Amino acid sequence: MKYKIFCDESNHLLNTKSNLMVNGAILVKEDEVEQINRDIKFLKHKYNYFNELKWTKLLNSKKEFYMELIDYFFEHEMKFKATFIPNKKDNVHEIYRKSHDEFYYIVYFYTMRNFMNPSDEYKIYLDYKDINGGKRIKELEKTLGQHTKKCDIYIIQSQESQILQLCDIFIGAIGYKNRIDIEKKSEIKLFIIDYIEKKLGYPLVATAPWINKFNIFRWYLG
Repeated sequence: MKYKIFCDESNHLLNTKSNLMVNGAILVKEDEVEQINRDIKFLKHKYNYFNELKWTKLLNSKKEFYMELIDYFFEHEMKFKATFIPNKKDNVHEIYRKSHDEFYYIVYFYTMRNFMNPSDEYKIYLDYKDINGGKRIKELEKTLGQHTKKCDIYIIQSQESQILQLCDIFIGAIGYKNRIDIEKKSEIKLFIIDYIEKKLGYPLVATAPWINKFNIFRWYLG
């Protein structure tokens, strides 16, 4: 079987204000990607949503759109996995005798490992973050390629993929839910978190390892 995985991350650098780091990925069968992207574009057109989907640019007037978008994910054959670290600034990477950059690859591996099957092929798409992307591709291909039949990794701009944009919404929700350093006043962000949690039946904090549809791995050390 051939799959595509769309990945995004939030606050992965050490020098951000937040102490929380979130890494997420959506798994889709390769032959279904084009249709899913078309369907999300149709939803945007239906609700006159002309923006790129981003957690930092949500609109209070588009609640119905966000609800239908979340419904679409749960009604179709896609899987989401997130890894989040609530205390990245506590030098968590040193526990593994790694630099923060090296630990970054370990986090990516834990995010995607449950998706990997030795007999399947994967194309993985990372959201462009900075000029170090080429290095990340080589490291991740080396690590993840040991667990699959074939693994190719690409860097794309988020506006190129509706699925990648959806991943941004999910990791944004997890990050906002679990931040303890801010007062949470955003009506639309709290609305989306509440709607996702109602669909799931559990809070956006952590899940059991065997949860497949929407899995959250909380990595806390210290």
